Formats: sequence, structure tokens, C-alpha cells
Amino acid sequence: MKTEKGVALVVYKKKRGKKRFLILKRNKNWEGWEIPKGHLEDEDYIKTVKQELREEAGIMEEKIEKIENLNQDLEWTYTDEEGQEVKREYRGYVVETSEAASVDVTQNPHEEHETGFFMKKEDVKSLLTYENQKELLNLAT
Repeated sequence: MKTEKGVALVVYKKKRGKKRFLILKRNKNWEGWEIPKGHLEDEDYIKTVKQELREEAGIMEEKIEKIENLNQDLEWTYTDEEGQEVKREYRGYVVETSEAASVDVTQNPHEEHETGFFMKKEDVKSLLTYENQKELLNLAT
């Protein structure tokens, strides 16, 4: 079985002292709500965190205040277009952005998401499509 590595990001900012978490509405390959995630680039996890945040949510590196490894992987399998089973192992990170960070999905080169928001944790948790992402959210807070 082929294994693909990547990152899954719990992203937040503090607004008036309260944490607000990033959630994205996916519309490519499936529809639902998710946290930012993506394939590992050049075996460099931190570089991939920054790239995925920029590509998926339009949040630039200068808006990132802290990146922390959660020491927790999300793992799942799926069947690709050729009928092969693929295992994904995505390392979890928590990312703090500046209060000025805002979501802009219009520059995503893969057009994966139609919108995104920073919301209260309980609202994000209620919207997330996959349980493993809810568990990662809980670990990060």
C-alpha cells in the first residue's frame, strides 16, 4: 500500500482575548467542512504548514505567530482513481496567527474550498465532517 505524508492544521487567532479557529468549506472531490491540510513538500513539515496555510486559506507567513507540533498524526485510507488503496499519515500542528489574519480562499491553486471562517471552537467542532479532525481540534486546545 502506498503511503502519503502531510500536515493537518488547527489554526487559531485571538480576537479580544478569545480563541477563534479556522474552518474551511470544501467543494472539490467531496463537500463538507475541514481544517487546512495537505501533502508534505520536500520532507519539510514546517515549510508545508506555511505553504498549505497560504494556499488553502490565503494566510501569509508574516501573519503566523507560532507553529507547534501536536505529536499526533491523522491516519486514514482511501482508494485512488486507479483502484489502489492509499494510506495517508498527516502530522498535526497547531498554528497561532495574528489577530489581523483573515481567510481568502480565492487564490487556492486547486480550488478546493468555497469559503472559510474563524469561529468559536464549539461551532467548528459541530461543523467538521470527520471525527479525526474533531479529535485533533480537542488536542490543540
